[in-house]
Amino acid sequence: MKAESGCASVGMRERPATSHFIIIGAMKCGTTSLYRYLGAHPDVGLSREKETDFFLAERNFARGVDWYFSQFSAGAQVCGEASPNYTKYSEFPGVPERIFKTSPNAKLVYIVRDPVDRFLSQYLHHLTTGEVRIPQHEILKSEAGRNYLACSRYYQQMVQYLRFYPQDRIFVASFDELCDAPQALLRRLFAFLGVDSEVTIEDLGRVYNQRSELEGLPAWYFQARRSPFLRAMKHRLPPSVQSGLKEQLRRWPQRQIPVIDEELRASLRGLLREDVSRFRQVTGIPFDSWSL
Repeated sequence: MKAESGCASVGMRERPATSHFIIIGAMKCGTTSLYRYLGAHPDVGLSREKETDFFLAERNFARGVDWYFSQFSAGAQVCGEASPNYTKYSEFPGVPERIFKTSPNAKLVYIVRDPVDRFLSQYLHHLTTGEVRIPQHEILKSEAGRNYLACSRYYQQMVQYLRFYPQDRIFVASFDELCDAPQALLRRLFAFLGVDSEVTIEDLGRVYNQRSELEGLPAWYFQARRSPFLRAMKHRLPPSVQSGLKEQLRRWPQRQIPVIDEELRASLRGLLREDVSRFRQVTGIPFDSWSL
């Protein structure tokens, strides 16, 4: 069957080989900001929800490939999504193989930051949302801590994809460059995706999904947000109404978020040093600003 141009709501067999990309992670490394910036490009069509989680057997994979591609707007030159759960190999195995079998010519984007900072950002995020209540002196002994650690082992995560995709199909981006020189990063990324690299994106200084935006909200808000019914209701509310409700909720008493001890940071550096060395070797990127 002849391939159509752009992204349309049909099966993968009808799509051009270069039309599909996925931001595979990592969590708490700027995936939301990158997703929003890419969505501002006129030739890029994004999924309606940032995180489709389609390639997780535990989530949406059973819905089928037609459901997946129906999440994208028709007519864009390239289409893509951003699901950081795709680089949580210890929690969700089998994702790279499912992506490859569905979209063997996909282009993958992997944005990373100092892995110690990434671990701590996820831990503090989950303390903020009430998903964990584990004190820092116990976090490395917990299942949650082991999962955070695995997510910060970028070489371990990336090598799962290198079993299926050549390295030139994986664009590794730095969170530091996204913050300090976003337009330069985006030009390289646009070229990688095959769209006009000279497009200028406005409002690049804005950072999305910061923990500081969540700290003033009560714990029950995050529990309610995980309800499928309330998630569906949220999308029926105009953004102005959602923002107004959040402002009202921030008047609730603030939760105390701990200051991280240097002992935990030192332990993380020791646990992550070998993986960082291998990641630098395989990517050829020095990541000079990292703490290890």
